[in-house]
Amino acid sequence: MSKDKRYVVTMDMYVYAENDYMAKKRANELRLNLDNRIGVQNAKVTEIGEQPFATMSYRKFDNVEFIEKEESNKPLPF
Repeated sequence: MSKDKRYVVTMDMYVYAENDYMAKKRANELRLNLDNRIGVQNAKVTEIGEQPFATMSYRKFDNVEFIEKEESNKPLPF
């Protein structure tokens, strides 16, 4: 086992999409990209919501379910 210490990293980023479904899909693609590209294990999107540009309003999505890496060819659950 490695002697490296484990750290938690929380990331925020903007995803532009036509609707809620596409926003969730793109967030999931980013998560899978992290898993596959740099070997991040168990990357998760903990929250996603809509925030129009130049506003303080924010609408949190109620359901943020994501598929596992092995199921990436199956339809998304939302």
